[in-house]
Amino acid sequence: MVSQVPHQTQFDEIFEAEFDYVCHTLRRFGVAERDVEDVAQDVFLGVHRRFQEYDPSRPVRPWLVAFAFRTASNYRRGRKRRESRAVAEDAAHTGDGRADAAQADRRRMVQSVLDQMSLERKMILLMYDVDGHTAAEIAHVLEVPLNTVYSRIRLARREFRTLGADLFNAESSHG
Repeated sequence: MVSQVPHQTQFDEIFEAEFDYVCHTLRRFGVAERDVEDVAQDVFLGVHRRFQEYDPSRPVRPWLVAFAFRTASNYRRGRKRRESRAVAEDAAHTGDGRADAAQADRRRMVQSVLDQMSLERKMILLMYDVDGHTAAEIAHVLEVPLNTVYSRIRLARREFRTLGADLFNAESSHG
């Protein structure tokens, strides 16, 4: 039991330091705003259960993203119909003014493209291009070869560009 105390303290520190990051990651993975904190709690339940597997010499965020990915995937399977409402809610939470409206519109378009992507490709794209995790970190977390990560990054970027172009063309033909 004595050995549990340092692990619990370390877990508590990670929870406090990374809870907001996990919530932000879950939003990007399509979790509705009203469910983000509950789903984040589920993420940390999984982290706590497997905390003995955590290697403190490695960055914690890629490890947390892997848990967030699996938890968001389960959430999305159970709540597919809520995805479109989450985008509308996020857009409604912006301030007023033209700059805010334009920024909200860009966010909505990016989120719309991300929502159309496979969750696996979205995760790779967000981890690498947005969060700045290295390909080696991602390979370690996903337990895949490094070249596989590079291939998935390339495919995710291509899918994002294609879907973004399709969305832009569809919106400009309606406006």
